[in-house]
Amino acid sequence: MDNPFHLQNYHGPETFCDRDDELARLVESAQNNRSIMLHSMRRLGKTGLIHHLQHHLSIKHKYLCIYIDILDTTSDSAFVSQFISTCINRLYSNQTNILKKVTQFFGRYRPKFSIDTLTGNPIIELDIKTQQEIDLSLEATFNLLNASKKKIHIAIDEFQQIGAYETTRIDATIRKHLASSKNIRMLFSGSQRHLLLQLFNDPKKPMYRLVDQMELYEIPYPAYSEFITKMFRKGKMKIDERVVHLILQWTRSHTFYTHYLCNRLFSLDKKTIDENDLLQVQYRILKEMEMNFLSYRNILSPNQYKVLKAIAKETTIQSVLSKDFTTKYGLANSTARQSLNYLVDTELVYEKLSEEGKEYFVYDLFLSRWLEVRKS
Repeated sequence: MDNPFHLQNYHGPETFCDRDDELARLVESAQNNRSIMLHSMRRLGKTGLIHHLQHHLSIKHKYLCIYIDILDTTSDSAFVSQFISTCINRLYSNQTNILKKVTQFFGRYRPKFSIDTLTGNPIIELDIKTQQEIDLSLEATFNLLNASKKKIHIAIDEFQQIGAYETTRIDATIRKHLASSKNIRMLFSGSQRHLLLQLFNDPKKPMYRLVDQMELYEIPYPAYSEFITKMFRKGKMKIDERVVHLILQWTRSHTFYTHYLCNRLFSLDKKTIDENDLLQVQYRILKEMEMNFLSYRNILSPNQYKVLKAIAKETTIQSVLSKDFTTKYGLANSTARQSLNYLVDTELVYEKLSEEGKEYFVYDLFLSRWLEVRKS
């Protein structure tokens, strides 16, 4: 049996863990003519859930599903080229039709064609420069999508990236076409929460209150525990319930880190996985990453590194200004606050919001676990 704890790409529902409630909500939104914005911490399984949703929509509800990751785009014109290229590839099944449609609808933008070496799909680059060209080319794309008469679901991942463009009208243009498209539903997702929320919650922004909003959290312990045990059993391997508990405790049920640790344990190919195996794999993971982690002592100021390490040792904190915290780690209030702000801005520390207030923890769980046991 292949290792079922996949770290990249979507491999079908058989090796996808839970998310039944989240899937039901996403399907309900699409089926009832509502688009949605999905956000979460990095590596919590957001992209996998999107692919799981689109697999479900395409099989059970006959949607044509389109997935676009725009993290590498830097401008409206780059966004439009990627959007058009991906949509055309999904709309038309062979390269002859693709070339014909691109020439027919986008010939004025002097299209250049190349082949994606990973997928074999044509890549279309358009010479789009002016705002008018951006608007017209997107209009032509939405006209093609609407003309297909199919139910279409478009997921744009890392959508907060448009906020980094020097200037953008992508949000305004999408709003206009989404409002007039009867058969198109869209999902906007991202991991930089504050940037993404600004696009949808700022009354001055074009997409204000345009979509439902949903945050992704950790997979519940019972479902994750059952999934891990089941996957090892399918691989004809036994893993004790206590070991599974220790795995989820160490990874805090964070999807990527849990899958990574289980992937390494599964690769041992032993009939029984015990606590000693877990300890050895945990040690090897942190040892392999140690050189990267050591570099933070040079990158950060002494106070920033001190605060980072202190937060890791506490696992989570509510405030760096509490007397117990500053006294325990020898921190001054002013430098502790400045250091925390920097660590949050650089995403070394994550600021989690809840009804109880704010909570801070080291974003990279492996870094956090490594710092926990460091004496210096």
